[in-house]
Amino acid sequence: MKSFSKWVIAVVAIMMWAGIATAADAISAGKVKAINSDKKEFILTDASGKDWTIKFGDNVLINRGGKESQSELKADDAVHVCYDKGLLTWTAHYILVQEGDNKNCELVRGTFKGFDADKKQFTFTDVNGKEGTYSLGDAKVRLNREDSKVEDIKIGDPTLAIVEKVGDKVTLKCLMVDRK
Repeated sequence: MKSFSKWVIAVVAIMMWAGIATAADAISAGKVKAINSDKKEFILTDASGKDWTIKFGDNVLINRGGKESQSELKADDAVHVCYDKGLLTWTAHYILVQEGDNKNCELVRGTFKGFDADKKQFTFTDVNGKEGTYSLGDAKVRLNREDSKVEDIKIGDPTLAIVEKVGDKVTLKCLMVDRK
């Protein structure tokens, strides 16, 4: 019996380690149903009507109208949320409120593939392996939450982008990299 319990503990430990190792950022869209500031969490209702509880990360950024803060989220806000899909809890680290200039914007996650300085375009591979090229235009570039230049971004860096979609036209508004 003693060896069986050791075996179970070992299997559970391996499963938890594997879950942590494979946990990655995810993006969800929906409407904020409620905010519980005491528990530092909010409830997001997705397009299918399912409710999800998401914790606010210690360094969460909430983008409302292009201004970032840690406290500008309200019930009934339409949002795109980038969060860590942890084993037991989901933790938001970037929330884009879809209003004003950001009404048609959404978050896109992927990997930086390269930059063509002559064309002022960068190549990006999204989480589904689809490659896309975006014109840099007037988009902001941020490295570790500080204003930066696209030349400071390295091939393979995980990126989070804010893009505006109007019809078939997709415009990059901000390219963000958090490099550890």
